[in-house]
Amino acid sequence: MKHNTHVKYNTLESFVSTINDLGIELIIDESLRNVRKQELERLIDNALKNKNENDFKRYTEEYRNLEEFLVG
Repeated sequence: MKHNTHVKYNTLESFVSTINDLGIELIIDESLRNVRKQELERLIDNALKNKNENDFKRYTEEYRNLEEFLVG
């Protein structure tokens, strides 16, 4: 009987470990997106200052895609 309980504990422990790993991965992904969004804001500002329409469109499109990912 104890052996079966131990097996269930290992399975639960594995499950909890997987959930923790996923949570950490989500935090890292969100942090990377936030850093990229900050960089894009700076690049968009520079494109506006330099009146570079192509860069402005490219960076705003990437920024919108990041926002959609967060909402969707």
